[in-house]
Amino acid sequence: MLPGETIDHFFSPESGLTQHPPENGQLLVSTNQRVLAFCRNEGRDETYMVPVSELQGVAVKARTRSSASVIQGIILAVGTIVLYLAIAYWITGRVEGPSIPVINMDVVPFLVMMIALAGVGLMARHYFATEEGSVTFQGSNWNFAFPYRGKRAGKELHQVVNSVFATRLSPNGHAFLWED
Repeated sequence: MLPGETIDHFFSPESGLTQHPPENGQLLVSTNQRVLAFCRNEGRDETYMVPVSELQGVAVKARTRSSASVIQGIILAVGTIVLYLAIAYWITGRVEGPSIPVINMDVVPFLVMMIALAGVGLMARHYFATEEGSVTFQGSNWNFAFPYRGKRAGKELHQVVNSVFATRLSPNGHAFLWED
């Protein structure tokens, strides 16, 4: 730590704001003078230490779930179920093709059934996937992104970003926007 520097927040991508830094994994630390990020990008460990005074902008990108994946999943599942019924009951009895002996099923109906399950998977991903996104800190000639996962972490990330900007504008270098 620099002389006179104090830690304001520890932020973990999975658990959000924490009182103490985790022993391993990614971590975002905001102090009264700097933003420190210990993250992993494309299989490499990366560390960023940037002065709050050089911070020019922050972009928070949330990968929100849309109804498009549900509609695609429904269309894919219903379409392949209809195709499966046509292939399994009409073509199978007339055309001899390779079969899978373990489940006693022809290959083509099996593949169509797997596509239908992929459609169901698209719908399930919409309902059961956790919210995730990233925050990008930008300066005049640098930028870095830090990920987050989960609704709680997303909400707390906005608190950290607001606190960093309040620290930047504060004359004494400290800004707590909420009480612990």
